[in-house]
Amino acid sequence: MKIKEILLGIAIAIIFLMFCVFGMKLIYDAPKYEDYCDYNKITPVTYDKINLNDSELQEQAQAQQEEYEKCSKLYDEANKNYSKNMFIISLIFGVLLIAGCTIFIEISSISGGLMFGSLMFIIYGTGRYWDYMDDFMRFIIVGIALGILIYVAYWTNKRMNSKKTDKNKKLKKK
Repeated sequence: MKIKEILLGIAIAIIFLMFCVFGMKLIYDAPKYEDYCDYNKITPVTYDKINLNDSELQEQAQAQQEEYEKCSKLYDEANKNYSKNMFIISLIFGVLLIAGCTIFIEISSISGGLMFGSLMFIIYGTGRYWDYMDDFMRFIIVGIALGILIYVAYWTNKRMNSKKTDKNKKLKKK
C-alpha cells in the first residue's frame, strides 16, 4: 500500500469518526446538567441582610445539599441511559460497517479508512458507557464483537483466496 493510500485512509477514518459523533449528537442529544439541576437552588449559603443563626444556616446548607444530590442523581441516571444507548448504537453500527467494508469495498484506502473510523466510533461509544458496565457485561459484549470480526476476517480471507485461485486458473488456461 502506498503512503498516499495510507494517509487517505487515515483522513477518511478521522473525518468518518467526526461524522458519526456529530451525526449522533444531531439526532440524539446528550443530557445537559442544567436540565436537571437549577443553579439558583444550589447556590452557596451566604449571610443575607438578616443575620441567620448557625442552626438556620445549617438547615439551609442541608436543604441545598439534598437538592444538589437529588438533581445530580437524576442527571447521572439520564447520562447512564444515554451512554448505554450510544454504546449499543456505536457497537452495532461499527461492527456492521466493518463487516460491510470488508465484504463490499475493494478500494483499500476507502475500506481501511471506514473500518478504522468505525473502530474508533466503537471505542468512543464503549468509552462513554465503560464506567457503568459491570465486568461480565464488558466481557460478553467485547467477546461477541471479537467473534463477529474474526468470522468476517476469516470469511473475507477465504473469499480473497478463492478469487486468487480463480484468477490463477484463468491465467494458466491462456
